[in-house]
Amino acid sequence: MLLTKLHIPQPKEHVVHRSALFEKLNEGLNRRLILVSATAGYGKTTLVSDWIIQNKIPTAWYSVDSRDNDPFEFLSLMINSIQTVNENIGGKSLNLLKSPGTAEIKYIIELLINDILSVEKEFLLVIDDLHLINRSEIFKTLSFIIEYKPQNFKIALLTRSDPPISLARLRSQNELMEIRSADLSFNEHDITDFFNRKLKLGLTRNDISLVELKTEGWIAGLQLTAITLQNKDNISEYLKSIAGDSRYIMDYLIEEVLNTLDNETRDFLLKTSVLDQFSGSLCDAILDKNNSQQLLESLEKCNMFIVPLDDERKWFRYHHLFGDLLKQRLQIKHKEQIPELHKKAGLWYEAKGFSLFAIEHTLKAGSSEKALQLIDNEVDSLWETSQYTIILKFTQHLNENEIISSGKFGIAYAWVLIIMGKLDVAEVFLDKLQTSIKTDKSNGARNKLLGRLYETYNLLKVFSGDVEAAFRYSKLAIENIETNDVLWNSWAHISYGESNLLRFELNKSISSFKIAREKAQKVDNLYLNLIATSKTAYVLKVKGEYTKSLELCNNLLETFNADSKIEEYRIGLLSSILYSIIGYIQAEQGKTEEGIKNARKGYNLSRGVLSLSFQAYNALLLAETYYKSGEFNKALSLIEELEKIVNQDIAQWLYVLANSLKCNLLILLGEDEKALTILNRRKETTKNHNFENYFYNVAIARYSISQKNYSESILLLTDLKKGLKSHDAFELLAEVKLLMAKSLLLANKREEAIISVLNCLKCTQSDHFNRIYINEGAEIESLLREIGQRKKVSSTEKLDAVSSSYLNVLIEAFENEKKTSKAATENVLSARELDTLKLLAKEYSNQQIADDLFISLNTVKSHLKNINLKLEVDSRTKAVEKAKELGIV
Repeated sequence: MLLTKLHIPQPKEHVVHRSALFEKLNEGLNRRLILVSATAGYGKTTLVSDWIIQNKIPTAWYSVDSRDNDPFEFLSLMINSIQTVNENIGGKSLNLLKSPGTAEIKYIIELLINDILSVEKEFLLVIDDLHLINRSEIFKTLSFIIEYKPQNFKIALLTRSDPPISLARLRSQNELMEIRSADLSFNEHDITDFFNRKLKLGLTRNDISLVELKTEGWIAGLQLTAITLQNKDNISEYLKSIAGDSRYIMDYLIEEVLNTLDNETRDFLLKTSVLDQFSGSLCDAILDKNNSQQLLESLEKCNMFIVPLDDERKWFRYHHLFGDLLKQRLQIKHKEQIPELHKKAGLWYEAKGFSLFAIEHTLKAGSSEKALQLIDNEVDSLWETSQYTIILKFTQHLNENEIISSGKFGIAYAWVLIIMGKLDVAEVFLDKLQTSIKTDKSNGARNKLLGRLYETYNLLKVFSGDVEAAFRYSKLAIENIETNDVLWNSWAHISYGESNLLRFELNKSISSFKIAREKAQKVDNLYLNLIATSKTAYVLKVKGEYTKSLELCNNLLETFNADSKIEEYRIGLLSSILYSIIGYIQAEQGKTEEGIKNARKGYNLSRGVLSLSFQAYNALLLAETYYKSGEFNKALSLIEELEKIVNQDIAQWLYVLANSLKCNLLILLGEDEKALTILNRRKETTKNHNFENYFYNVAIARYSISQKNYSESILLLTDLKKGLKSHDAFELLAEVKLLMAKSLLLANKREEAIISVLNCLKCTQSDHFNRIYINEGAEIESLLREIGQRKKVSSTEKLDAVSSSYLNVLIEAFENEKKTSKAATENVLSARELDTLKLLAKEYSNQQIADDLFISLNTVKSHLKNINLKLEVDSRTKAVEKAKELGIV
């Protein structure tokens, strides 16, 4: 990063102080936003920088350039600029931005806003040249900051075009101070001040009027006019010769300016226009000179549209419009020299350690081979930190064969295509890349890249939902990625573990996650350690080994808390999935209140994570926790919200779990037809696998029971039981055994049903399964009670294998469930109160509710009073919030 982007540009010596506009800007400090929006050359930057300096306003300045269209880069630079005012602001946010993908932008902004809130001192943030930004995500970030910024934080945006943020709303609320081209235009008084008092040119009143007429107060035109007037014998006649609209005036004037310069200076201006920012040393390097610094200082003194970027006057840039016009003329006059200029700039940046700038200029020089060598050194870092925008930017200057020739860069490019959802393009490209790598005669490079290639294929197949292909490629990645390629190697083992999970090879899955975890710990990679550990804990849950799963989660949480190097906010983000798993298991073990609390904590923490699959994972676990706790409507509501995130193509196993859970919930809530629609849709899928088959078939068995097709459900459950037992999947096996018991009991096969429950109890008692019995209802309760009675009067191997205390806990849980349900029923809202609450949620007034329900205002007030009483709240707003939390509306 060039820190020159964060310096306030210093106004020129002959600047005209705009007191009237200063007053408007001062007033703007009391508004939510200052917007200075005008076309090029109207002095936006000069006005604001002069106002800041004259009024000694503490200011963070950020000059945008076209490279800043990456949301993470934009926010990083913005925070860096704020730290020039107060170094204590934004530290946590910057650390998160160094690892893109760790946290959602919104969460990072919230951390930043909280930091600003803790500082009492007022300060201003100026973002200059905002028109160079075109990413909607960045404007969403700005909108969020403007909406929620503290009072002590002032914002000014300088741009050539209005940004896509809610200006109309800010304007209607009198929270916007706008300065436009008409405000910035010099009037006759300003022009007189500039030409006569500042520059001592002695223009007549008629001359001033003519200048105003010709330029319409356009400051860039006035400045260029002033330069061309130097040494003119007949100023009035010269001014009459200037004609045309503003753009033609600019073309004409700059041509006039260039013609007044000596050859050395003219050559310097044209050839340095290839640089977005420049220093004396850099200009010397591309022009083979040794006096560039003196030339730069001279140009600045002559008001030659050169903007200093630091207080030491070491780095500069051209006024954007002036720079663009110089580039046009360079293309006309010295087109053949442009590649060589870029080549020299690239070499200078490379020597100074500015690798990304070096790559950019080398690419523009057309030196693809050299650029690819530089890219090869940087691509791992770009990939690891998810700087996908930069990777794509480099590809714009290369053809497909050139990208393929650099296997490492080609793999990173393919990865980005997949992340962007361009699966077809990625697959064609990967096939070509594979051919190139396999035919590479350099065995060392070939072997290193093949493993990465297979891991990228794995990502493609996971996104497209082809599980068997994903498994095959994850295995190939394991076999081919070198041991010392730790990051890729760890991901390969995670992928292999996930592929085995989808095949329901649970023990193989755990073994692979364990290897990934050990590798992550070896290189102290917290994120990979968390991913591998949480996935291991999840598989242990599926195996029904709750004690081991809880131990793994709690141990890692303790590690987080004990490690002073891990900052508190990162602990929160990374531990979200651990809390979610812990909450789910606690709920299953009967600690529903504690379980929901932890699962909700995990869910809320995950909202700050960028990865949608990570968010969906936590949302699903919270829905399952609600399901285990008997809060079926809440679980269903969350699943329906989850459907907006989860996509079958990019989160196959989450999609399966969400749909199977939804089917179970719909059946338990008596909405069998809706469940059948989902199950029928499942039959149309072409890429079914063990994971999908087991979970969907359990849902099908539950549907069969609801339709009283007991022989069908018994047959299906028998097959499921054999398969799940062979995979050690005891959590799902326990559910199958209880569904088998229900089927047998309802089919009048009571003894077989009792045996099925006994077999289930034997498997679940050591890990304290609880809610799995409660949610299956009265049939299971009756069987448990009968088993309890039999234990009192007889002794068999199966009966003795079941703990009496465990059995009593389950029977007591059924009693407590009935008491809770009765209390909830007594406290439930009436139909009319529910209607009122729904309208309340739509923000209807009391009169609107009365009109809509054809009741009196007094009746509405009575309903509202009862609603508040039953929901234990004291306002209509809180009533709606509580109702949403409870899943009532």
